Amino acid sequence: MNKLFMILLTTIMLGVTVIFVAGCGNSKTADRIIVGVDNNPPYTFVTQPVSVILDDGLSTASVAKTAEYQGFDVDVITAAAKKAGLTIEFRDIAFGKIFEQIEQGKNIDVAIGGVSITDDRKQNVGFTIPYAKGGACIVAFKNDNITSADDLSGKIVGVELNTTMVPQASAIKGAKIRGYQNQQDMFIDLFNGDLDAIIMDKMSAEYALSERKMKRLKIVNMLSDEEFAMVVKKDNTQLIEKLNKALTEMKKNGELQKIYDKWFAKK
Repeated sequence: MNKLFMILLTTIMLGVTVIFVAGCGNSKTADRIIVGVDNNPPYTFVTQPVSVILDDGLSTASVAKTAEYQGFDVDVITAAAKKAGLTIEFRDIAFGKIFEQIEQGKNIDVAIGGVSITDDRKQNVGFTIPYAKGGACIVAFKNDNITSADDLSGKIVGVELNTTMVPQASAIKGAKIRGYQNQQDMFIDLFNGDLDAIIMDKMSAEYALSERKMKRLKIVNMLSDEEFAMVVKKDNTQLIEKLNKALTEMKKNGELQKIYDKWFAKK
């Protein structure tokens, strides 16, 4: 009986040990988050090299100099995660898929990249507190007589799909809207004469026109004001609270402003 008892006790202890080790493994991975990013300069750079259109509409050049993920939003979440005691794994994902995957809890825990907070989106996903402001603007050639949204009536206007720019562009009376998967293709068609104007985020537009030396283009005006935040699964309140605490601290100590100035301060 004693021998049988010892065998049973040993078996039970081994089972407890396995459960304990498994539990420890889960607790370690709980501090690791997968962050979805799209190629959306200046917020996120994903590919290397980044092929861009120059002012003549024909030549291309490379902007990014490293293969690492970089950009304004990348710097923000990297700093916030460090403060929150989280480690990051970045994962490439198309902008149009981030909301579905966040909502369903697939593949990614957080999404970044100039994501605007909207009431419609808040019905399905959660947001951190905002860490930047932007809005839609019109980009056109300087020699074109386009000074407001009214001048886009009868014009062909490019807009990036699955962004807040789509409904704003669609609301312009008489404008012929053409959707694109990325900004690069919009600029190519603009220089090729297939578009009369582009509607895009103003911060992205300022960066693109400056960094890519597109001196023939102008930013006409703002159509809206928006706030950007990180996207998180709606019921993942613990992660949202951790990131919010970190972002609040970054706002107070000036770290967030330094990151903003690094990417957007006029030189």
